[in-house]
Amino acid sequence: MFESLNTRSAEIIEQSPALYNLKWKGNIEFLLYGHGNNCSGWYYILKNNEQISPTYHYSEINDIFLQKLQKIIDDIESGKYNNKKTPSEKIRLIVEERGLYSLMNNTKWKELITAIKEKTPDIPIKYKTLFEEKTPAYYWTMAGDEYFEYLNMTSVEWFKISCEIKEIKNGVIIYDKKAEIYKILEKFNIPFELWWDRKCFYNLYL
Repeated sequence: MFESLNTRSAEIIEQSPALYNLKWKGNIEFLLYGHGNNCSGWYYILKNNEQISPTYHYSEINDIFLQKLQKIIDDIESGKYNNKKTPSEKIRLIVEERGLYSLMNNTKWKELITAIKEKTPDIPIKYKTLFEEKTPAYYWTMAGDEYFEYLNMTSVEWFKISCEIKEIKNGVIIYDKKAEIYKILEKFNIPFELWWDRKCFYNLYL
């Protein structure tokens, strides 16, 4: 299927979950995945196991598509992506420039998220990442956030957990979840502040 491609100096990784996987020195990889019939799918570029390109989608493997892939291979070979920063490098630069330090680590994030999903899955949340300029206006739930599972939690500038669940049924019914959320935060030693209106808990970089 990809025999016509010139891989340049890249190594073809045979033992890979990807349909097509190339790896260069400098730990840069090109990965292409296929859906069930392998006629459509997606592809992207990694550096140090972190994605440094958008996720591109394809619907057909033909000569035009193979030419596009060859252009990407040639771009990687020429060094186009050598100095491209990974998400972790971008986060580190922002944190250093703004003089921030994190109050959380991977373990605490995992404990907090798991507990919320188990105890109060419908609790409204909202967060802002270091890459966003605008503050989110509205709350949402983890279940309704399709990107949350893939989010690099070190990029989270602040994280708010509402103390209330509102249900509209012959009017608005408000369930106060402050005690439940407080118990979770205390159990896992999660640093937090109770927001000024006492309607949400707040966790942030300092």
